[in-house]
Amino acid sequence: MIKERLSCLLGIEMLHTVTGLELRQTQYITNILTRFSMENSRPVSTPIDPKAPLVQADESEPAYEKQLYQQIIGSLMYLVTCTRPHLGFFVSFLSRFSSHSLLCHHTAVKRVFHYLAGTRTTSLVYTRHLSMDIPLLITGYSDADYASCRNTHRSVSGYVFLLNGCTISWLSKKQNSVSISTTETEYMVLATTAHQALWYINRVSQLGFTIPVELKADNTSSINITKNPINNHKTKHIDISHYFTSEHLICKLFILSYIPTDENLADIMTKGLPSVLH
Repeated sequence: MIKERLSCLLGIEMLHTVTGLELRQTQYITNILTRFSMENSRPVSTPIDPKAPLVQADESEPAYEKQLYQQIIGSLMYLVTCTRPHLGFFVSFLSRFSSHSLLCHHTAVKRVFHYLAGTRTTSLVYTRHLSMDIPLLITGYSDADYASCRNTHRSVSGYVFLLNGCTISWLSKKQNSVSISTTETEYMVLATTAHQALWYINRVSQLGFTIPVELKADNTSSINITKNPINNHKTKHIDISHYFTSEHLICKLFILSYIPTDENLADIMTKGLPSVLH
């Protein structure tokens, strides 16, 4: 009996290669470009213009095609959820204007379409390891952008998790409270990343084996506080829930190490980057 390999599921195309599996949404991108009359978009190198400041509209300004904007954001969110983690920050950022969009917000979201037009075949790649001797390792990258929201002055958290170099989960989210320092911001996102790491540890243990977990961050102050959680005047105001990371680090459930910013994969989950870094 000949068994056919799965090639498409819920708009996600699966390309089986000699080296592994690639997940992409080429046809889905083509469909949404056509749906929103952007099929002839000129490709650009980045999905957002860092020099274009966007803020929430004043309620006195008339909204511009709010329902259309919300439909576009919804279509892009499905891409981010399935195969495009590097668009997580951009779509999360642009979704903040869904309740009262202006023409400038539509212009910004259309740039994402221009970017997609040139990157339709970009894939998530999962490499097949032919040797069973290669040990499994989960690596989590953690980063934050301090007080980047122009309206609320809240920071943006981001993380990316890889299993032996293959991306398995990601997050870009505005933090729930205002931080008063970069260290506090990075410390808070480390707690979020540690929660996800603990989830992996628990799920893997239920399968009967253990995979080591390593967390990487680019802020030495937050790493030092996590490894030595002394309650001083600089940290006593931080919510007790964020000491979660220190507690589990002491229990040696994972290791925590420094990584330079230009090597931190989570950097793209917190801000728009120049084309080369992107």
